Amino acid sequence: MLESHTWYRESGFPRTVRNLLIANGVVFILQILAQVSGYGRVYTALFALSGMGLRAGWIWQLLTYQFLHGNLSHLLMNMFALYSLGPETERAMGSRHFAALYLLSGILGGVGFVLISPRQFCLGASGAVFGVIAAFATIYPNRPVSLLFLPFVTFKAWVLAVIFGVVELLYLIQGVEGGIAHSAHLAGGIAGAIYAAVNARGFSLALSLRPRRSSGTVSGAVDLAEVDRILDKVAREGIDRLTRRERATLEAASRRVPRG
Repeated sequence: MLESHTWYRESGFPRTVRNLLIANGVVFILQILAQVSGYGRVYTALFALSGMGLRAGWIWQLLTYQFLHGNLSHLLMNMFALYSLGPETERAMGSRHFAALYLLSGILGGVGFVLISPRQFCLGASGAVFGVIAAFATIYPNRPVSLLFLPFVTFKAWVLAVIFGVVELLYLIQGVEGGIAHSAHLAGGIAGAIYAAVNARGFSLALSLRPRRSSGTVSGAVDLAEVDRILDKVAREGIDRLTRRERATLEAASRRVPRG
């Protein structure tokens, strides 16, 4: 679905994206087993999202529906988008923030769906994935991104995110469903953009140093090894877990990074 064109990548695959890919795959296998055993409808009724389910007190559906998918192509499209944009977004935000972003976007996407379509069922990671797309575009607004079926055409990330948002809004206004939860996509995307924007200062501070870490380009009395350690902590736990001293070190190093 989406591919980011980047000039810098850290080694290793971010744990939250990896765990989400695995979890979605495992749940899809469980769906197939439930269908084969004759319990497919019961499984869907319990764990897919619906207004009826929420009224019955099945609040867990706001979380579980995000890991169910209608078919293999539905799963693959969502997971490809997560695989393409999720790693860089997680590295920028930190694993804890990324997990919160993903689940919150999915939950609010589900709320949006239930408000618009209270008598229908919803399943799929699309609301959460749209949150990741919007967060990526907020953090890396000018990053070139292309669509899988248009690999030779690139858009700035913020432009593509706006296009997606406008298309989803038009479908929603016109009442065109076609088995697609446009309200969940739109609500999830808005949630992701807001989450990233609220925390943008902390993310941009880490990003200003991350491509240059251990490169010797930070001048002045700044311990590069300490900066590396702090950036690793940001990646694991998020910028808000830093101590005052660690924040001061990161701020000092950021001021000494040469601007191109």
